[in-house]
Amino acid sequence: MAPAWSPRSPRELGEGVNRKRVQRIRREHKLLQRSRNTDRRRRPGFFRVTRPDELWHLDMTKVWTAAHGWVYLHVIVHCCTREVAGWTLDLRTRSTESIGCVEAAVIARGIAPQQLTLGTDKGSQFTSRDFRQHLSARGVTHRRGGHRDPKSQAFIESWFGQFKRRCAWRAEWETIEQARREIGAYIENYHHRPHSGIGYRTPTEVAKTWQDPTVLQSTAT
Repeated sequence: MAPAWSPRSPRELGEGVNRKRVQRIRREHKLLQRSRNTDRRRRPGFFRVTRPDELWHLDMTKVWTAAHGWVYLHVIVHCCTREVAGWTLDLRTRSTESIGCVEAAVIARGIAPQQLTLGTDKGSQFTSRDFRQHLSARGVTHRRGGHRDPKSQAFIESWFGQFKRRCAWRAEWETIEQARREIGAYIENYHHRPHSGIGYRTPTEVAKTWQDPTVLQSTAT
């Protein structure tokens, strides 16, 4: 048997209705249920790399040593040539260590103001006031990745994945000094290993293609 009464829509009653008015009435009568925001992965937008030192990716991971416990590895990957533009291994991971890694790489490669964009995730050391002020003073544009979106930091995420499989997970480091030596050797070998993302050339070979022709001739002779 059909119920004695059932609600009827405004259209059935022949009355005009506005969606915002319905929402307002439902809110006043506390009939709205809060919904989780499903659009949480906000990417920073497309970035086409067209030259060297245009975009770097920076991130941090931790590795274990017997003497010091967890130590923290900062690495900067050059998104054009896939070179490691800079890296540091420290006992702590703060804005100070992050700034030190960036500063050493900027000086070593002679980065001019407004030349470089640095991509990071939203880690506390990368969103700190000191870190952002240092980049601003250097004329480096800061580009932070999307929320819970590792693809926005694809170059450095891929580098760390290979580093852990090929080096960190196979090593048993006693001290941070030993870890630095072996990580440095790994990075040196990496620069001379073919990379599928750059046409199975090595990062060193790709870097040379961007150099001045006179520099290439002098090195050949």
